[in-house]
Amino acid sequence: MFSNNIKIAIRNLMRHKGYSAINIFGLAAGLVCCLLIILFIAHEVSYDRFHRHADRIFRVVTEERGERGTARLATTNTPLAPLLATEFPGMETIIRLIPYSVVVKVENGQLFQEDKLLFVDTAFFDLFSFELLHGDRNTALLEPFSLVLTQELAMKYFGSVDVVGRFLTLEAKHVFKVTGVVAEIPKASSINFSMLATINSAPDIIGSWIFHHWYHPPIYTFVRLKPNASSEEINAQIPAFTKARIGERQAYRSYSLQSLTAIHFTPELTNELVPTTSPVYMYTLSALAALILTLACINFTNLATVRSLARAKEVGLRKVVGAERQELIRQFLSESTMYVIIAFVIALVALEFLLPFFTSLTGKELDHSLLRNPYLILTLIALLFGVGVVAGVYPAFVLSNFQPIRIFRGEAGSSGSNKRGIRLRSALVVVQFAISITLIVSTAVIYSQLSFIQDKNLGFNKEQVVVVPVRDETIQQNFLRVKTSLQAVPGVSSVTALSNFPWERGFYDFPMKVEGMGKEFETDAPTLLVDEDFLRTLGMEISVGRDFLKNSSADANEAFIINATAAKKFGFENPVGMKLTMNSVSSGNPKKGEVIGVVKDFHFQSLYHEVEPLVITISPEIYYIDNVVVRLKTEHISETLSLLEAQWHNIVPDRPFEFFFLDQAFNNLYRSETQLASIFNTFSLLAVVIGCLGLFGLASFTIQQRTKEIGIRKVMGASVAGVVVLLSKDFIMLVLIANILAWPIAYYAMSAWLQDFAYRVDMSWWIFAGAGGLALFIALLTVSIQAVRAALANPVEALRYE
Repeated sequence: MFSNNIKIAIRNLMRHKGYSAINIFGLAAGLVCCLLIILFIAHEVSYDRFHRHADRIFRVVTEERGERGTARLATTNTPLAPLLATEFPGMETIIRLIPYSVVVKVENGQLFQEDKLLFVDTAFFDLFSFELLHGDRNTALLEPFSLVLTQELAMKYFGSVDVVGRFLTLEAKHVFKVTGVVAEIPKASSINFSMLATINSAPDIIGSWIFHHWYHPPIYTFVRLKPNASSEEINAQIPAFTKARIGERQAYRSYSLQSLTAIHFTPELTNELVPTTSPVYMYTLSALAALILTLACINFTNLATVRSLARAKEVGLRKVVGAERQELIRQFLSESTMYVIIAFVIALVALEFLLPFFTSLTGKELDHSLLRNPYLILTLIALLFGVGVVAGVYPAFVLSNFQPIRIFRGEAGSSGSNKRGIRLRSALVVVQFAISITLIVSTAVIYSQLSFIQDKNLGFNKEQVVVVPVRDETIQQNFLRVKTSLQAVPGVSSVTALSNFPWERGFYDFPMKVEGMGKEFETDAPTLLVDEDFLRTLGMEISVGRDFLKNSSADANEAFIINATAAKKFGFENPVGMKLTMNSVSSGNPKKGEVIGVVKDFHFQSLYHEVEPLVITISPEIYYIDNVVVRLKTEHISETLSLLEAQWHNIVPDRPFEFFFLDQAFNNLYRSETQLASIFNTFSLLAVVIGCLGLFGLASFTIQQRTKEIGIRKVMGASVAGVVVLLSKDFIMLVLIANILAWPIAYYAMSAWLQDFAYRVDMSWWIFAGAGGLALFIALLTVSIQAVRAALANPVEALRYE
């Protein structure tokens, strides 16, 4: 019986090629979208699960409380780990990771800047399950000046991966021995590196102070708990431990354990080693996949019911010769499942071609290996047959319910054309277009927000600005010489220096005392440490007072500039002249002076954040000079960069010249939003296409039902235009109803998304009207094709046998 059902299904598929192609295309489109997003979700949830005992590995995170609220940090500091080891016996292994950027000199004398060096404790390979191709896991990081490379870096430096025993020179004078080579790091890893060095070598390169300093450098602390230890119990004990072992000096800090497998989904933490993902992003794509697949199933149902009239006699004959209704249901479900299987195969083929495109959209390195996960295979099988049943169950029950006596009386399809059936099909079309309109509105709002971000006046000019990170004390100690040399390069407009950009590790935050107009209070304020030409180079505007004077020792030692938000916070009508004492800024000593000017607010963070009160002062110490900022003239940029590199090497011949453009760095802050917009744009287009197929099916069904009516109207003198309007008005009403349903849903969803931005676009009425108008135009175009064909048909053909 089953083989007979398959033969009949194949026969029907081949007999109605156009119908079958449309149906299979709709299903395949929905399935390939679902497959792509399933791959994405599988990739995301697989983060860090390749480590043995991943369920027992935790990261220690920090909360810092201050005037501006609580900041959650992915980092701690080096003195914490030894204290934890002595206080918590449930911690089986504790290691520290110290990220650092170094210059590497290879055997042929070439220099490379490596930003992904980690100084790590000896137990690194005991805690983490990175595969070691060469070397011994137990001893590779045991001796000082030992170095483990990734296979990619080994090939880059030596042209081979079997390089254990070779040597590299770090920071021009420290010779390290290669003791191991790591296989390619899994893409789904929250720990990324190009080289590992023993942590007991860090003092030689960074300084011995790093093991005793509670403020710098920020490091990552990981622990593995014993099998019977509880992270909840340890988290409950940490506050008492902090008070007893660390003391009041760290009272504003608290610590807790975070599961390794949760790291990837906590975007609220700062100082992450690897970029994280918001769970909302994953949920949004999951919902998008479900919507697209729902559209495809609705499309299948509508098209299947269109075919019900053509198969009415087949059903009648089979019932007359004894076919039971259950048998007919199995037949039609078999057909729908076969359609789904064919569509699934086509979707797998399409996946091969679309995966690189989807990878570029999401920014994730997805591959087919994720499909080999046994749980994912079971999910796909369930999806395959689930879609077959869901998409085919209604047509199966409709077709199997035809009554033979009514069929042979010429009332074929009466059961399919009753009011309940019409209402259901109309409701399905409404749902299809409501989904499509919601996606169109969402896409428009996301693009509007991105345009708003790109066009918003940030309060400074970020164009034609090159930033050169400072990796060498030579640059800091000779900054005036560096500045003079770079300013002399043709094509350079101006040069300045900056402590750090807030997206790297936040602002510096120094406690300060404010005095003036009979008031005195203490506060904390974000601080930028700069050189005298900072505001001029970036085109910032002074609203009150003046800028720093060039070559002024008084301004260098005693002057502060605040932004408008800080002036408002401090509560002075005219803040110029008020006294500031900034503590702990210069080797622990305060910097005292007065406010000489107020700069208009500028956005030095993403627009997720409101402008904060900000204090700007000339750096009192050379070690705050972390970035050289160069404004270029508009012409001959590539030649100017070459000249800058040459000048740079004249001063620091042992360090590569690296740079980035400031405008590109700001654009990178919104990479996930750009990717989301591209995904919505692509899937919205697909949703509209699938929705049109469903509408095409319903229009075909309706026009087929009204063929005789159309013939009579034409005989009575109705025009082609009149017939088209008659046939189209019901579908226009369906799309209007879809708009009424879609608009509030889209408004609510996009309002929630926009809430994350401190500065956001207003959702104008024209976005909703435009989406509705576009959907209406597409629906009219789809229906009109069918309606015009019916209106132009010869009425004699419709009435020949009446």
